[in-house]
Amino acid sequence: MLSLLIGCTYPPYRYSFSLIDPYVEDLTYGDRDIFFQFIPTAEYIWVSIYNRTDNNIYFVRDKVEYIDPLGESHGILFGWGYASAMKDFLRDNLYLSSIRIAPKSASEGNIWINVWPGPGADIGEGWTTVKDTEIEYIDHGMFPEYAFQGDGMELKDSTFFLILPIGFDGYKKDYEFTFMITDVEISDHK
Repeated sequence: MLSLLIGCTYPPYRYSFSLIDPYVEDLTYGDRDIFFQFIPTAEYIWVSIYNRTDNNIYFVRDKVEYIDPLGESHGILFGWGYASAMKDFLRDNLYLSSIRIAPKSASEGNIWINVWPGPGADIGEGWTTVKDTEIEYIDHGMFPEYAFQGDGMELKDSTFFLILPIGFDGYKKDYEFTFMITDVEISDHK
C-alpha cells in the first residue's frame, strides 16, 4: 500500500544517458575481443557482454566498480534481480565468482549497487536465509527515483563511471566507461 501512495504522491524521475568515454551514440562499445551494450536506468544498468574471441573469457564480478556522480566507489551485484544476486553473494561467502563467457556467446544481466555491508544496510549475521522481500527492501537505486529520495534534477550533466574487468588467457583488462546524465525529467502520469 505504501508503494502505491508513494507512486501517486511523487512522480518518478526519468533519466537520459550518453556514453561519453569512449564516445558512442548508441550506448555500445566493442573492440576485437569483446562487445558491450548498456541500458542505464535509475535502478540499475543492464549490460550485455559478448565474447568475440575463440577462447573463454571471464567477467571478474568481484572487481567491478561503479563510481557515482559524487566520486564515491561502490561494489556491485550482477544478475537479473537484486534479491537473487544478493542471495548468490551471501551463498558464496560474500564473494562474487567470475562468470565464464564461452567463445562467440554473451552474458547479460543487471548491475545493481551493492550497499552491503555498509551504512543503513548492514544485514549482519543470520541473513543467509533472508526472504526475497527483505533483501529487496535494502536495494539501493543508483539515482533518486522519486523526489523524497533526493533531487534527481541536480544530476543533469553529471557523470558516473563503470569499470568492468574482463579476464583473458593470462591477463586481465579493465574496461572503463564514463556515462553522462544528459537529461532529467519528472514523469507525467496523466
